[in-house]
Amino acid sequence: MTMNNQTLKSLTNAHAWVGLIISTVLFVIFFAGAISLFKANITSWERTPLLIDAKAATGTPAFDKALATIEEQYQVEMHGGFFIFPPDEHNPYIEIGFESELAQPDPETGEDHEHHTLLFDATTGELVGDSHEYNYAEFVYLLHYNLGLDRPGLYFVGLVTLFFFVAILSGIVIHWRKLFSKFFQYRKDGKKDKWLDAHNLIGTMGLPMHIMYAFTGLVFNLVIIYQISYAVILYQGNQDALLDAAGFDQPHLEEVDKRMAMTGVDEMYRRAMATMGDVTLERISIEHYGDESAILVFAATSNDDFSLWREVRYLMSSQEQIYLTMDNYDNAVRGGLSTIASLHFGDFAGYGMRMAFFLFGLATAYLIITGNLMWIDKRAKQRKQSARSLNFVRRLTSGGFIGIVLATAVGFVLARVLPIEQFGRADLIERSFYAVWIACIVIAQLFANQKLFCKGLLGVCAALFALVAVADWTLLYGVSSQLEGSVLRDVLLVDAILLLLSAICVGAMKRVYASEKQMAPTDVEPIASQA
Repeated sequence: MTMNNQTLKSLTNAHAWVGLIISTVLFVIFFAGAISLFKANITSWERTPLLIDAKAATGTPAFDKALATIEEQYQVEMHGGFFIFPPDEHNPYIEIGFESELAQPDPETGEDHEHHTLLFDATTGELVGDSHEYNYAEFVYLLHYNLGLDRPGLYFVGLVTLFFFVAILSGIVIHWRKLFSKFFQYRKDGKKDKWLDAHNLIGTMGLPMHIMYAFTGLVFNLVIIYQISYAVILYQGNQDALLDAAGFDQPHLEEVDKRMAMTGVDEMYRRAMATMGDVTLERISIEHYGDESAILVFAATSNDDFSLWREVRYLMSSQEQIYLTMDNYDNAVRGGLSTIASLHFGDFAGYGMRMAFFLFGLATAYLIITGNLMWIDKRAKQRKQSARSLNFVRRLTSGGFIGIVLATAVGFVLARVLPIEQFGRADLIERSFYAVWIACIVIAQLFANQKLFCKGLLGVCAALFALVAVADWTLLYGVSSQLEGSVLRDVLLVDAILLLLSAICVGAMKRVYASEKQMAPTDVEPIASQA
């Protein structure tokens, strides 16, 4: 069965418009997501000055001593989350996140509690510093996850992912008849053909990955919609019954409102590790912190099986084991979610697989760029096309896309040069990131010569990425021998990624320069002069 020309034309237009509408946000999602694949390595890289004198703990980390330090200095909010991240190859410290009660509400926000993420010496339990102040990688990850807009951003990214899924399906239908016959076609002559061929080639070769990312992104970001729908339709509005059926049925105790010291974590840690076997401990959490009903939870991934999670729970008042799962949370739903997470983050294999995912993420970002360029090129040839709207899209593509790359480079520069003890360091980096990105978008709309603008921005990006890598060894050469092997590896890996990004920016700049030389005088910015 063949598709008539009118249907194909309508589908092609829909594919182009959907791609154009979501292009800027989708570019941010894939570019930030590619970098977030090395989140732990970038965090270790940023904290390098803090890790020079750090020594890995031998034996059981000093969890009890760290909790005692918190008890002395903070009034922990009993109803908030309390998470402990044990030392690992990237971080020799105990990292603890919690909320504390404020003596008086904040006069500006009205908040009566404050969130903390602190680092503690794994041997002595002494407070080392506030890890929130040097966590640029977490900011980039949140940019990928929810655009830094918390819950509303989470759902918005989910909707963009849904439209991305629609674009994938429409692209498959459009190119189905020539999907294999022109699979490796790449025409060197002609600007449009190269964009079209690159767009189709990346889209076709990356089709399984695109489908996987679109589907897993929908699960992560719009799961609340599925959850509400199932609860209303299948469980008559009883969401607790839905969660129980899905395997979220671990024992939860009601608070008894009796204070109790949080001790015995060291002993229960040793028992948990012996019980769960050959695993990597991912996190420890305490439910109802400070109450007699407090439950200590150990969650880990198996080192022998793909995406297999194990969990054990203890009642802290008696140190009694009250829950144990050895088969991926006892339920196919939770096991499936764990598998989906591993596929999405590429953490089921070594650095080779992660680098492949990284390059694929950058290739998809290029796919998005070529889609916009083809749309602009096609619309520029239409007589009735508004010059003003076409210039807006052209300049939004330049400022929005290259701007996010420049903002990322500026973030890396600040993450390296700002002293780790500087107060408000993280906020300064985040504000600078958004300021650079917004400035690029605004300036792009005011800049008539877009090729010159793109070359300049790409040149600055390349210089900043390379500068960070070079500065690393200028600053750290004298102390590199003091770094532990894994920390030194993280520095080398991040520097290699930065140099790769610099090389890509140089290549893109050369491509813009080459296309400018090949362009006939009558073709130079035919629309810009009408804006």
